Amino acid sequence: MLTSSLRFLQRNSLRVGAVLGTFVLVAAFILVQQVREASAEQDFHAARAQVIAAQARASELGLENSEFSDLQRQELTTASETPPTASAPFNEERIAFFSRAAGQETQIKDQLETRVQKLLVETRDSAQSAVKQLSSGLQKAKQIGVDDQLLVEFAGVPSKAQIELDNATNVRAYRAVNDELKSRLSKLSLMIADQETTNKLVDQYAAQAAAQNHGDAGLARAGANAALAKVQGDLQTARIFSMDASIVDLNVQKLAVRLSSATTAAGLEQVTGGLMVQEKVLSDAMAQTLPERALTISLSEQVIRAYEHGQQVFWSYVTTGRPGLETDPGSFKVYWKVSPWTMHSPWPKGSPFWYPDSKVQMVMWFNGGDGIHDASWRSRYGPGTNGPHYDPTGEDTGTHGCVNVPFRNMVWLWNWTPTDTPVIVY
Repeated sequence: MLTSSLRFLQRNSLRVGAVLGTFVLVAAFILVQQVREASAEQDFHAARAQVIAAQARASELGLENSEFSDLQRQELTTASETPPTASAPFNEERIAFFSRAAGQETQIKDQLETRVQKLLVETRDSAQSAVKQLSSGLQKAKQIGVDDQLLVEFAGVPSKAQIELDNATNVRAYRAVNDELKSRLSKLSLMIADQETTNKLVDQYAAQAAAQNHGDAGLARAGANAALAKVQGDLQTARIFSMDASIVDLNVQKLAVRLSSATTAAGLEQVTGGLMVQEKVLSDAMAQTLPERALTISLSEQVIRAYEHGQQVFWSYVTTGRPGLETDPGSFKVYWKVSPWTMHSPWPKGSPFWYPDSKVQMVMWFNGGDGIHDASWRSRYGPGTNGPHYDPTGEDTGTHGCVNVPFRNMVWLWNWTPTDTPVIVY
């Protein structure tokens, strides 16, 4: 038997060798594919761990969740994808899946780290600018004769703020310094503006009012009421921007009392002059302290407004988030503009919030995954459209958190709004 076996092997040695060699090659290929898959999967998990660590560091450094929630959502979407089902040696798709996912995780990490570094620089520079602005403002206030008693509360503030800034190391600390000085800067600016203009302009404006009403007390009162409404409107804008306008507000309240009791044209003209001065004081202060450009979104009115140094230059009806997906109130900024863009549902098909891919021409992202954009699927905007309503040709409820704007008005906003423009939702 042994002899026969040996003879068989001798006669068929090449065939046996080929079979054995093929088996070894197949086994080796399977092993290589298994190792490649394990390595790709390990790379993916390592890349994801780095993203999670970067997110934790961003939070530690004081970034608001809204400033990187879009990247968090991207990461969760990547991590939740299910790899193809296959085993070696037919696992090339699984290897490619893990490699692609690892690459996406790395991109997310790089984007987040870049965003963090940018915010560190921006918030420190902003705080330093506020310290310098307060110091120079105090010097000017003393030079033009602002009452020393009004400046007592500012004593030592710039030095203290500079020490805090020098010791700060993260976004949260830089913003704390900036926030601490924000209201003081607004108040000081009002003091300076008030001192510079009040005495000089009251008589001038009163004379202008007299030239318009020709001594008619009724016309004089109408002019005073119009001046009061104008300055009260600007006070409301100042409050939206969290600007300290308490000095002007107090003066306007006093003038409103005088208005209610004034009976002669001359008396009403003096009130009008005083109100016009306060309007100028407030307008000048807003021009100095409020952002060069800013957007506000009123959830109750369903209106977006564009401001230049606190003066409204444009407005439009909008539609904001529906019940359960309301647009978040708060202070944000336009961190990315892109055109065109396809909106992709972060909710799975079958969810009540799922929607098909929807293309928009322009979108300005301001709060994570919330953006200001046109909406071809909507024909009605304004009050009530953020909830169930009748739309004969389009969407009959609010958005998923975004702010929809009629296309023509969106074109204007897109062309007018630079990146980093503040967005205040209230």
